[in-house]
Amino acid sequence: MIHFFAFLCGFILDFFIRDFEKFPHIVRFIGNTISAFEKLFRKVFKSDTGLLFSGFLIVFFNILIWGGAAYLIDTFLYKVNTLLAFLLESFLFFQIFAKASLRFESMKVYHAIKGNDIEKSRKALSMIVGRDTDRLDYEHIIKAVIETVAENMSDGIVAPWFYATLGSIIAAFNTELIWLILVLPIIYKTVNTMDSMIGYKDEKYFYIGKVAAKLDDIVNFLPARFSAIILLFVIFILSLIKGSFITFTNSLQTFIKYRYVHSSPNAGQTESIIAGFFNTKLLGDAYYFGKLVKKKSIGDGNAAIKADDIIEVNNIMYFAYTVLLIINLIIGGIICFIS
Repeated sequence: MIHFFAFLCGFILDFFIRDFEKFPHIVRFIGNTISAFEKLFRKVFKSDTGLLFSGFLIVFFNILIWGGAAYLIDTFLYKVNTLLAFLLESFLFFQIFAKASLRFESMKVYHAIKGNDIEKSRKALSMIVGRDTDRLDYEHIIKAVIETVAENMSDGIVAPWFYATLGSIIAAFNTELIWLILVLPIIYKTVNTMDSMIGYKDEKYFYIGKVAAKLDDIVNFLPARFSAIILLFVIFILSLIKGSFITFTNSLQTFIKYRYVHSSPNAGQTESIIAGFFNTKLLGDAYYFGKLVKKKSIGDGNAAIKADDIIEVNNIMYFAYTVLLIINLIIGGIICFIS
């Protein structure tokens, strides 16, 4: 149970505190090994087939290294010093969740917009999106923030939560697999970071990043759909409180119609719901590295989008965060009962 408590501690900590900017971060370490392997293999492999194989090696070695490191923490380090291991494990869980940091960064954009500073808004936005921001007006800046918060509900919150919870459930029936509680979300975070760094479809990364991109689609498949269920549940509760189900109906209808419009099989799951919630259109054409990328829009609505919607979408995500915590507390109670 100590590993499950470490998971809960990290999860709850992320509810209140964002990442410490100058403190060593697990994702930065993962990023360093990805970069190192990419540089190494690009020197060795030059052909398209070679780059595809090197992409497989990058995925294999990074999963081995970081999954192995998590395994050692949950086995060897706990035998050396239980308190130190618990604190380290809790801190790692805190770092692999991204809600507080995402809210902090998205609110930077909000305050810049409120200050009527377009350049500051674009710069703040560039910290949380991969697209070019130098051409965006206020409307598209706000929409980009909303899209990012919606997509990262799955990538940055639900997916690591999903795998830590899955590991907890498995460990409840087989205590020898207790290490899965940390190893599974760390492996997920490694895959997701590889996709973020090399999983592009441009000429430079098309072959070397293909394995990472496909694997990220696979590991995010269930979490993305579970995210959609949680999000629809939250919007249903909000509609119930307001006494009007128009917002929920719009969200559900847009989800059914547009959940697969996104080029990613997973990102559209949550973005479509949020497009329906705000009765607007999200996504659409965007520039990446100076090149225009044509994308279909998500949503049928034409409601005007406003800066305060950034606050509202973050509040929805915190509501969803609370639902996940309640689920964990229920699971924890069941684990205590059967153990």
